[in-house]
Amino acid sequence: MSDPVKVSRRTLITVGGAGLAAALAGVGGTAEAAAAGVAGAAVPTPGSGGIPPGPSTYGWDPADLLDFDPATHPWGRHLRCLVPLAPRIAPFAPTQAHPDLDPGVRLSTLSLDDAGTIYEGRNQPIGLEGHTYTQRFWPYIDVWGTWHGQVLPSVPSDVVADPGAPGRTYGVIDIPNPGWTEAAHKNGVKTIGGWFWPRSGVDFGEFLVQAADGSFPVGDKLIEIRRYFGFDGLFINQEATITAAQAGKLRDLFRYLKAKDPGFYLQYYDADLPNGDLDYQNTLNAKNVPWLGSPGDQTVDSIFVNYGWPYVDPDLSGSARTAKTAGFDPRAVAFAGVEHQQGGFNPEECFTDYAYPGHPGPVSVGLFVEDQFWANAAWSGETTTAAGRAKYRDLEQRFWSGPTGNPATSGRLEPRKPPYRTDVLNYRKWDGIAHGIVERSPYGALPIVTTFNIGVGSTFYLDGKQVRDGGWDNQGCADRSLTWQYWTDGVTVALDESTAYEGAHSLALSGTGVVHLFKTDLTQTAATEVRVVAQGLSSVEIGVTRRTNPGSIEWARLTPARRSAGWTEYRGRIARDDDRIARISLRTSGSGHLGKVFLADTLTADLAPNRPGSFTVADAGPGAGATRHLTFAWHLQADAAAYDVLQNGRWLGRVHRDVFFAESVDLTNGRVFGLVPIAANGNRGPAVTAAL
Repeated sequence: MSDPVKVSRRTLITVGGAGLAAALAGVGGTAEAAAAGVAGAAVPTPGSGGIPPGPSTYGWDPADLLDFDPATHPWGRHLRCLVPLAPRIAPFAPTQAHPDLDPGVRLSTLSLDDAGTIYEGRNQPIGLEGHTYTQRFWPYIDVWGTWHGQVLPSVPSDVVADPGAPGRTYGVIDIPNPGWTEAAHKNGVKTIGGWFWPRSGVDFGEFLVQAADGSFPVGDKLIEIRRYFGFDGLFINQEATITAAQAGKLRDLFRYLKAKDPGFYLQYYDADLPNGDLDYQNTLNAKNVPWLGSPGDQTVDSIFVNYGWPYVDPDLSGSARTAKTAGFDPRAVAFAGVEHQQGGFNPEECFTDYAYPGHPGPVSVGLFVEDQFWANAAWSGETTTAAGRAKYRDLEQRFWSGPTGNPATSGRLEPRKPPYRTDVLNYRKWDGIAHGIVERSPYGALPIVTTFNIGVGSTFYLDGKQVRDGGWDNQGCADRSLTWQYWTDGVTVALDESTAYEGAHSLALSGTGVVHLFKTDLTQTAATEVRVVAQGLSSVEIGVTRRTNPGSIEWARLTPARRSAGWTEYRGRIARDDDRIARISLRTSGSGHLGKVFLADTLTADLAPNRPGSFTVADAGPGAGATRHLTFAWHLQADAAAYDVLQNGRWLGRVHRDVFFAESVDLTNGRVFGLVPIAANGNRGPAVTAAL
């Protein structure tokens, strides 16, 4: 495999996250953004924060796994994902951005779920960092995995804060950030944690201990933590030679996991062979395909094919043939790796040469650290400014939607040619993920509501009024993603943090035209209530595409109904029809902002949750300066999907759990706190209060 930037896979996971930008700065690769810098910006130093206050995940070795007890885990309840994996609707080609793109090709990705945070050695699901990265293009992802490694719980805070310190030992296992799992599950995406071997100080044989009854103690604990924390499986990065006997036991362990927990998804990296040798095949072949087992007795679910495939299996037909011969669907079990951590928009591997509109891909695709550009920008300080964040969110849009930013017009604007892994931010050479992967959707039922919350911000608004003036990050409270960002005709759209109706962002619109929002499969039982909150627009119309007539859009003008805090709510209805709704669009004119889109059955549109029955607050210790950390707890209620925690009207956070940790709360702003339940339709119920 040609590799102009010689950084080993082991170095990548050990250096981790945004800190890799420093490692690459001396050797090229994706460090161009890191070299740019921002004059006067306060540059966060990734990895410098040690152990964050409050809940954080960490690395696990076999001893940590065997000792795990939910009743004694200090932050267990705060790290759980209680959001179930949402079902996705069936493909429907006429409402795809590319109707001739094959939906059978799937996408997995290994991403930095800590890109930009100072807490590189630990993973903080909820924090105070408005410059960190969050994912908003979930519709293209089928399986999302965490990639960075985390330090063992026994490592002291000062050692965790120094990436070069001796004794900064990483665990073999790390679970995905629970907030990312929440966001993924809302969009129908499975999440997988990391398994990385080798790690210092751990005897690999401890993973393979088998009891007299045939059980694997470590396997039982892996199942327990998967179910307790609510994620879906593991990426197996087994990257050091082991004995043939150990490799056999490892296959037995995987088979045990699958037998006891069929929902445990395992993706295996093309590194160690079934005989234990470390030997990258760069294709799916007779040597590595035994890891899959057989269709009736599967060992792992899929294999992430190493990045050298363009030199070994250039058109990926060999991998597809091997999978078929073994009895598997090639696009379910083979994921061709694309190395974005070093390659950015110009990787050596180009999957869309073989999977594009009108040409079905032979296998599926696996992305490796596609968000490195954000980590580098955070390292240089660029994401500490609103302008910097806008720049890199625009790059993110072009990565996923194509160089025009519109998935319907994806495809490179400049030819690809060597040298690769250079000019890595030149999106004109990149087709876009939307050029090879069909957008998926969880929008199979009402209600549908979005305020364009992407799970991070430098402010927070409720009903158009600012209720927070400091940075925050919590991927878990993000709204379900728009299906396309942005499939438009005649109107310009951009994510904007200068104002918001609820959350920290709105959509800035300019011109007259159409923006398609949601791919749906909706059966109406009554008329559908539509409410759109906007400011500055001359007109707003709702557009419906029906299943039996997908070539046309039914338009209905929405009427201004009420005004509040500079925002106007437009209302209307979609009459009940037996023909299912396949797409929701808006047609607007003028220049302004879109703050909220709401669709619900007219019979349930105004339902709101009841007042919570319990709510407590407790002091969790000193925070920064004279502030205090606080913990909150309550009982979940069936009519609430989320909860806001406030201090005298100031927003502290939003969660889907029954607990919340608030970092560094200034008690001079008040000692009375409120808990507000939020229904699935976004309506807010009455608050319950508690005093400290």
